[in-house]
Amino acid sequence: MDWTNKTAKMAETERGIFDRSGLAATIARNASNLEVLLNMGFPKERAEKSLAATGDRNVQLASDWIFAHVDDTSLDENLPREYVLFACPTGPLVTQLDEYSEKTLAQCGRNGSHNSFPHVTLCSFFSIPDATVPKVVHAVLAVASRVKDREVPAKVSLDFYSSGSFVGLFVDERSAAFLRNASQEFATEVLKTTGIEVKAHKKQLHITLAYQFNPSHQKKLEDLAKDIDTSLPAQWDLRLYSRDPRRAKSDVLRVVHPLVPSKDDELELVRGDYIYLEPDELVSSSDGWLRGVSWLTGCSGLFPGNYTEKAAETDTWTLHRCVPVISLRGSSTTMASAPPVSPTQPPLRSIESPVTPPSRPNENPFTATTKAPAPERKNGPSRPPVQQLYAQVQKPKPTSDTKLPPVPPTPRQLYVIRHGERVDVVFGKKWMNSSFVNGEYIQKDLNLPRKLPVRDGSPLSFTEDSPLTEIGWFQARLTGEAMKRADVHISQLYASPSLRCVQTADAILDALGLKPFVKIRVEPGLFEWIHFYKTTGLPKFMTTQEFLDFGLNVDPSYRPIVPVSDWAFAEDIAKYYQRNYTVIKTALESTEGDTLICGHAGSLDACARQLQGLSARTQREAVRLMVKIPYCGMAVYQEVKEAGIWDLVEPPTPTVTHSPNHKFDWRVLQS
Repeated sequence: MDWTNKTAKMAETERGIFDRSGLAATIARNASNLEVLLNMGFPKERAEKSLAATGDRNVQLASDWIFAHVDDTSLDENLPREYVLFACPTGPLVTQLDEYSEKTLAQCGRNGSHNSFPHVTLCSFFSIPDATVPKVVHAVLAVASRVKDREVPAKVSLDFYSSGSFVGLFVDERSAAFLRNASQEFATEVLKTTGIEVKAHKKQLHITLAYQFNPSHQKKLEDLAKDIDTSLPAQWDLRLYSRDPRRAKSDVLRVVHPLVPSKDDELELVRGDYIYLEPDELVSSSDGWLRGVSWLTGCSGLFPGNYTEKAAETDTWTLHRCVPVISLRGSSTTMASAPPVSPTQPPLRSIESPVTPPSRPNENPFTATTKAPAPERKNGPSRPPVQQLYAQVQKPKPTSDTKLPPVPPTPRQLYVIRHGERVDVVFGKKWMNSSFVNGEYIQKDLNLPRKLPVRDGSPLSFTEDSPLTEIGWFQARLTGEAMKRADVHISQLYASPSLRCVQTADAILDALGLKPFVKIRVEPGLFEWIHFYKTTGLPKFMTTQEFLDFGLNVDPSYRPIVPVSDWAFAEDIAKYYQRNYTVIKTALESTEGDTLICGHAGSLDACARQLQGLSARTQREAVRLMVKIPYCGMAVYQEVKEAGIWDLVEPPTPTVTHSPNHKFDWRVLQS
């Protein structure tokens, strides 16, 4: 046997091992969640249905789904969900596609494309029993594992196309062949493991920009489409979604105002819920009250239409797997990503002014009508945080006094946070000149630190190793308090040796209430890109004892993973990413718990880029990204054990936003 055949046989053997072990792992994870639900006393059919409806994210969400649907008359009906495989772009290209959608909605009104997000359909919808879902989920992972051995398109090219009732972008033939092949392999894998036939699409692959529109708007739709810069880079994901087949042709409304029912036939409205309508319900209602079914509870009833706004059908779909297969630069990612949540989960919209519902027949003779604003449209279903929604639904209490079994541990989390506001950015590099008098520090502005640490080389040593401002400390404190409210638990904390990073870590640790239990491991390997200091030279960092004397909760026994003596002072961007990865890989191996990193703007990407199975960014890409990271910006990565990677997920806390405040000279009042 020649070397080429031997290599191919080895690759085939490895794929087979992955397929078998990966399938076993996926099924085992589902079986574990199912077992817990059964031990909680739920019937098997309800438990399986809840896991399918919630994407098998966790036991808590599945049990919340069951409790929320206790009054759903169809809860125990055998109604398998429908599944579909999409190829979805992300990145700069999607921004252009979203802008096109917003412009066409504003200038031409709603058309069929506003009922979903940008995607390429790879197969027809197919139904599978709830118990079989883990095998279909694994099929997506298996396909992603195989494409790493293929020649991936350098770039997915999109060509404008328009006909009498369609405006869209056709995928170039080479890329289309790659995606069709992935879809066919998915169909083959599903058939092999479940016996269910999936029809992979063989026709022209495309992104739909507009359809079902007024013919008079075609010229405008075409002109706007031609403004889309299709040369912009995009990562392409395989995504497995499911939907309730009974609602496939229903209009979907999003609840923007809550409503407590006053009559038995009225439907409770929970802000952020979705309501399914029959296709003719909007036009057949004469009094402003509509009949619909709640996505959140499955219950039906009447509700005032002006308490809702039009939404996309895909907002109610469930995401089961998201797998990147073509990177921004055209190379296939090596592992399958499996985010537990939808790509977009915006917070519930804040509604300040109450809306009066239209009067029902035989009541006060006035009608209030309001025009609902256009819904936000993202690259994926705009699902509100479902935990918050379920918390608003009245749940029955368990009838048994038996103690519930513990919920299986959730996947590990890695939190990476940039430091807070730094003094030298606010007050300039020479802020020490006016703040030190005869060697003594004086707080000349309320945002300057109340006190400074005693350190070797002070005050000049603060020039390249700036402390936090008072607002910077407050930013860190707010972040820590928000993490505590979100029930974040960390078992270890690493910080860059920069003073501002250690101060940020200390403030967050204090707000979390973990100072007695967790100490800060000062890790030189987490320092920012050395290239930034090629002209000024590296800063002189504070010693462990100086940190301790200043009251910062550092670990005096910690030994660095990448000491300063190991630094490459002619460090290019690839070595910077590798240095961070070395630290993170070692740190994660030392605990089964969650880890917090306090570093710099670049840390949010550099610490986890390779954990995601992605290569380092170019220098241009990295610097452009760094300037977009605000003070105390947070990135959260979640371990996907079955895929051997970590996946970027939505942070549990909001960001910190505030305006600048210039220096005030009271003497201007004398003019």
